[in-house]
Amino acid sequence: MTTSHSKHILIASDDLELWSLAGLVLTEQGHRVSHAVTGKQAIDLHRRAPLDLVVVELGLKGFESLTELRKRPFSVKFITTSHTTRLSVELCERIGEHLGAHCFMAKPLSSERLLAAINSALG
Repeated sequence: MTTSHSKHILIASDDLELWSLAGLVLTEQGHRVSHAVTGKQAIDLHRRAPLDLVVVELGLKGFESLTELRKRPFSVKFITTSHTTRLSVELCERIGEHLGAHCFMAKPLSSERLLAAINSALG
């Protein structure tokens, strides 16, 4: 189902569970969903078809990807995510804030929390 309010959302993560959850929930909402496993893939996708929102995993070279995507002339919003066992929640929140992310979400994610964060970011 595609609507006039449909957005192009990229899930930049090598986490199959996140990709599956987000892809299902977002396509049911009428959004176009793409997936990138590497930061380079995310940047290449954004060059080909501007994105409205990127959900990026900080452990996936997310810092570099987020910085590079922010340089693009298109208006794109970001949500950052990570397992808090890799980095502290406070550090992830600070990094995301510094890079202009809408919010940081610690894993594991529920479909309700993810959808609420996405709707808020696209607001």
